[in-house]
This record gives sequence, C-alpha cells and structure tokens, in this order.
Amino acid sequence: MSLTLPRETAPPRPVPRRGLVAAIGLAELFYAAAGALPLILGLGLKIQEIAPEGKEASLGLVAALGGVATVVANPLSGHLSDRTTSRYGMRRPWILGGSLVGLAGLLILALAGSIAAVAIGWMVAVTGYQAMVAGLTATVVDQFPAERRVRVAGVFSMCNMVGVIPAMALSQAFTGELLLQFTICGGLAVTAAGALCAVLPDRRLDPAERRPVNLGSLASALLVLPRHARDYRLLWIQRLLVSIGFALIASYSLYYLQSRVGMPTSEAVALVGLTSIVSTLLSGLCAYLGGLWSARIGRGRPFVLWATTILAATLLLKAVTASVGVVVAVAIVSGAATGVYYAVDLGLVTRVLPDERDAGRYLGAFAMAKHLPSAVAPAVAPILLGIGSDPFAPGPNYFLLFLACGLLTLAAAPLVGLLRDVR
Repeated sequence: MSLTLPRETAPPRPVPRRGLVAAIGLAELFYAAAGALPLILGLGLKIQEIAPEGKEASLGLVAALGGVATVVANPLSGHLSDRTTSRYGMRRPWILGGSLVGLAGLLILALAGSIAAVAIGWMVAVTGYQAMVAGLTATVVDQFPAERRVRVAGVFSMCNMVGVIPAMALSQAFTGELLLQFTICGGLAVTAAGALCAVLPDRRLDPAERRPVNLGSLASALLVLPRHARDYRLLWIQRLLVSIGFALIASYSLYYLQSRVGMPTSEAVALVGLTSIVSTLLSGLCAYLGGLWSARIGRGRPFVLWATTILAATLLLKAVTASVGVVVAVAIVSGAATGVYYAVDLGLVTRVLPDERDAGRYLGAFAMAKHLPSAVAPAVAPILLGIGSDPFAPGPNYFLLFLACGLLTLAAAPLVGLLRDVR
C-alpha cells in the first residue's frame, strides 16, 4: 500500500528543466552556509564578546529563541506557500524573499551590542531562512515524481551539509570580521536564490483553487500529525528523537573542548573548524551516495536504521571519553552516518505525505520535528550540565549531557522497523 496521492488528486508536475537539481542544490548550499556560520562560531564568539560572564546561559537563551522562530516559521511558510497565487509562482516569492530577510537578520546580529539585539537579529535571520528552505523543500515534491525523490533528496541533503564549508572558509579568511562574514554569506544566499528562481518552472496556483487561510488552517500547520498517515507519523517521531539529541549539544562544541578536553580557546576554535570541515565533507558525500544507493535498490529503511544506531553509539562514546583523538574519530564516523540519515529519511517522507497538494505544509511539519528541539533543548542543556559532576573532567557535566543525547537517539531506531508503506 502506498500513501502517494492518486493521479487525479496529485498536482500537475512540469517536466524538470536541465540543471534544475543543480540550481536547487546551490540555493540549499548557501542557505545552509548562511545559517551555519552563526551557529558554529558566530553566536558563541559574539556572546562571549558582549557578556563573557554567564555565556553558556546566554547562548542557550539565544539559541532557544532562534529555535522558537524556526519551529513557527518553517511550517507556516510552507503552508502559506501552498496557497500563494502570485504570478511569479507558489515557491519563488518565499525562496527569494526569505533569503533577503535572512540577510537582514545577519546584519542586525553582526552589529548587535547587547544580548537582546543578538537574539532579535538571530530570530529575524532564522525566520527568513526557514521561509527560504520551506520553498526549496517543497520544490522537490512539486518538480519530481516519487521514484526520483530519494535521489534528489540525496543531492539536497549533501548541499545542506556541505554548506558549512563556505561558512568555515569565511570565518577563517576574515577572522573577527563578523559583519563582512555575514554580508558575504548572506549575499551568496540571495544570489543563489535569484538564480534558482530564474530557472524554476514554478507552479502557479489558480486563485479559484486556493484554499482559505485562517486561524484554523494556520494552527493545523503547526499541529499536524494526521491519524491516517501512519508512516508519516513514525518518521516524524523518530526524526524528533534524533533531533533532540543533537539539539542538546549543537551549540556546545567549543565549550566542550574547553571544559572536557582542557583546550585553550584558540586551539579549540581551530579544532572545531577542522572537525566541522571533515565531518561535513563526509556527510555531504555520504548523503549523495546514500540517496543514490537507496534509490537504486529501492530500499530506505535499512539505511535509516543503521545510521541512527551508529549516531547513538558515537554520542555514548563521547560521553565517556576526554580525548582529542576520540573527538576527531567521532566527527568522522558520525559525519558519514548523519549524511546517510538525513538524505534517506527526507527521501522517505516525501513518499508518504498525506496530501501532495499540501507538500509545503507537511514538509514544514516534518522540518518541525528537526527544529522543535532547538526551542527547548538549549534551555535544558545548561540544567543537565549543572547536575552533579562530570566523572571525566572538572566543570560542567558533559557526561550526563551526552549520555542523554545518545539514549534519545538510540530510542529512535526501533521506530524505523515499524514502517509499512516504504521499504
């Protein structure tokens, strides 16, 4: 049994133009770069510069507010794009407009002189880039038939992960120049969005076919786990569990090395950059290869199952060690597993959408499963870090933090085996 819509209810799909996959990938690459640059080092360094005392708590607050903006902006943007009747198409206004709003947010963040201004800038940037990515993700369903989506999702996920490379290159080339870094990175995202919009054969929704937008429809976009779509629900829940684990530790790489491993700031920053690049390159490569291999054999569940298990194992290993060698090894292994996981998982969910006419809405809801933990986990992480003492090093309890992350990720694995309508 398949949950793909019958032919008569599925929206018309144009013949994809040559180079469209590359254009989508390029836009995703620079969207990811613009979002990754603040997350990897920018936010941490900016907050440390403004308020070094209590930097962990401030970072957790700012990251949590950004998480709230993400949770709201992605599904609402996807829902609204499904109902956009612009003469420029359904997705183009959100892709290009989102990139411009994102750039404005990065500029506010770079010029901020207080934690409040940092939070505002980050929330504006996140809102814009989530609108952009909502439009990008929906194009995968709009433009490609079901049998091609896992492969396209592999390219999409590869570019998302490789986006950290230009971000890190800019951070190294213009050290300490956040305004210049953010302007270049955000400008590249705007350029790539414009190039995609120029070649995208976007769907145009007839105003007569437009379904209403009201408080009820907006609420449904934020609270959507349809009962009749069992596989969609299972994929949503397992993505949520994996994402909680990663959200708990996402912004603490620099502080982990300083506290657990005892590295000075300059060396820790360099190692974060190195491991981020290595991990990202492997993630991108494995996302592409995983999507290609999964599409070729027509199976996705084994890829997601094994990738989830490996990710859990690397987190548990990091909980009980305090070695630079382990940090590097975990970055390599988890990078490869992350690439396979996100590529194939995204490909699977595009095949079990409850209604492809609402692709933006349901993919936005699925993205919520990834981003919702970002609104809660950063506030929870300082609590876990403050419970008891770390048995492997003085300071915050990173043992408990990584143990919780590993167990949550491990709990997601059995759900993959319950999928029925995808192999």
